[in-house]
Amino acid sequence: MMSGSMYDFSFKVIGNAELTELSSLADDFMARLDARGGYVDLNKSLKLGLPEVRVVPDRQKAAALGVDARNVGRTIQAMVGGMDIGRFKEGGDRFDIRVRLDAKDRSDPSSIEHLYVRGRDGEVVELRNLVEVVTGAGPSAITRTDRQRSVAIEANFDGKRLGVAMAETEQIAAEILPEAFSLIWTGQAERMIEGQGEIGLAFMLALLVIYLVLAAQFESLFHPLTIMLALPLAMVGALGGLWICGMSLNLFSLIGIVLLMGLVTKNSILLIDYANQLRERGHSKLEAVRTAAPVRMRPVLMTAFSMIFGVLPAAIGVGPGAETRAPMGVAVAAGMFSSTLLTLLVVPVFYLLLDDGIDWLRATSGRWLRKLVAVRTL
Repeated sequence: MMSGSMYDFSFKVIGNAELTELSSLADDFMARLDARGGYVDLNKSLKLGLPEVRVVPDRQKAAALGVDARNVGRTIQAMVGGMDIGRFKEGGDRFDIRVRLDAKDRSDPSSIEHLYVRGRDGEVVELRNLVEVVTGAGPSAITRTDRQRSVAIEANFDGKRLGVAMAETEQIAAEILPEAFSLIWTGQAERMIEGQGEIGLAFMLALLVIYLVLAAQFESLFHPLTIMLALPLAMVGALGGLWICGMSLNLFSLIGIVLLMGLVTKNSILLIDYANQLRERGHSKLEAVRTAAPVRMRPVLMTAFSMIFGVLPAAIGVGPGAETRAPMGVAVAAGMFSSTLLTLLVVPVFYLLLDDGIDWLRATSGRWLRKLVAVRTL
């Protein structure tokens, strides 16, 4: 986290084009974002118009005098910019040996013309005979992403949410970016997209593991579907609770929903397990459900409210870091509450309907099987 950008929001516009065109697109982007409101400290990485000194070699003269252009560049780099040529060790310490002109000899750009370079024949040539020193303006740096020129745009939020900012940025990109340009996310937006993908994978794995464990426990491929009906019932409360509290569906609330997947199934397990026990004792399925629901209501409410009160401090924002934990607590508490109420009403009905469907499927498949056997016998 410390090595990343200090801005709340950042992205890059990439495309192989002139720097002036790329800078103009970045300025247009920043103006449109500022007009939307909620963005402060808007900044771009590409800075044009900074003072610059260019050394332009005369390649024909250099070739005639036997001077390589690469040798010219290395000479200017060593004398003006500096170059490490070795290391000096003393008393266990190591020091870099750096060659460079004194400050008084490199403070004036015209001093470059008075440097000497050696040709292929060993003769030295003064650089004023080979190069032209031109002063002008240029960019501070030319950055590239995926081998294309890019400009980073950064901003902080003033009441704006990251998801809303990403949607607005994509809308602006569709309006102003030519086909040769594209938009890529960086910083918190990139981490948010990666986190959503990982949370989605964890969500799918959680559903698969829950189903496999329940199928092994009840020795049935159909009863786990009845029990897992509590999951969408819990989502109703989790999403509704976040909406009522004015919270977003962020990474922490998604973690709370994944946690909720393993908690809400216990209500259905208590109900369906006892109903199956009653049916094994000779009760009809309707009688078993009518008996199991009132009997199991007490443990269902006890465990549900103990979990709700357990996450209540996080949901109401008690303690340091409460802003981060609050969406997670709200999602768990509201999801558990809705699942508990709806499970006692919906799950028994779905249990009867599913069981009737299984009986109909078995009867239908049995009739088709008998007809098939009769046809083969004839």
